[in-house]
Amino acid sequence: MTKFRRLPPSSASQQPLEKPVTVINREVPVNSTIERHQHLWGQFIYASEGVLAVDIGRERYIVPPEQGVWVPPQIEHQVSALSRVTLTSFYLALEFMPRLPPSSCLMAVGDFLKALINEAKNISPDYDWHSPDGRLLRLIVDHLALASQVTLNLPYPRDLRLIAITRELQQNPSNGNSLEQWGKIVGASARTLSRLFKTETGMTYSQWRQKLNLQLAITALAGGESITSIALTLGYDSPSAFIHMFKKHFGISPKKYLAG
Repeated sequence: MTKFRRLPPSSASQQPLEKPVTVINREVPVNSTIERHQHLWGQFIYASEGVLAVDIGRERYIVPPEQGVWVPPQIEHQVSALSRVTLTSFYLALEFMPRLPPSSCLMAVGDFLKALINEAKNISPDYDWHSPDGRLLRLIVDHLALASQVTLNLPYPRDLRLIAITRELQQNPSNGNSLEQWGKIVGASARTLSRLFKTETGMTYSQWRQKLNLQLAITALAGGESITSIALTLGYDSPSAFIHMFKKHFGISPKKYLAG
């Protein structure tokens, strides 16, 4: 298992906001983790290059360049770089919160919003809120409020039997056990496991496995692994079967997805 180097949060994240929107740019080396922390304000986390993993509570978001993560105020989160990452964070004052989602989520970043974010990288920390720079940031907030949500977050269960199953699947995703087979291993009926999966994750066992595979696939792609290697690791019969599953979910091939 890869050992991640721990990094402290940005110093700006621990200070009061001096502007309604603050832009923080940061390069995060591969296999580095920004330690778990929280803010008094909202945060939108976006990587223009590379792939992030953002852990919030019992959920994990895998974030390629055409998506970003919204984190409401006072929510603990941890950010890990699965490849070398160029990170841009927007700290948003409480006045904007009624316009944004009340809970954390993965947001789609279209071409126009991506262009706005790239422009915002060059804004000076002492910008004037009533200047063109301020108008650019207000426009970004407008588009974040309109952004569609992407359902690739993966909730993790609390039940010890499900934890044993999900831990094994993370370490050995090609494991094709049915719930009946898992039941014999963890000491529960297939019906009980099925009910618990739905109750604790909001998904069926097969839905949870597919989302895990999608997250593992994106992580492996970010690490430079080949399609063939990923397909075999995830237990697909062929690379084409894996590509078919990926395109069915995202509408594009794995390589195009990662390229953003």
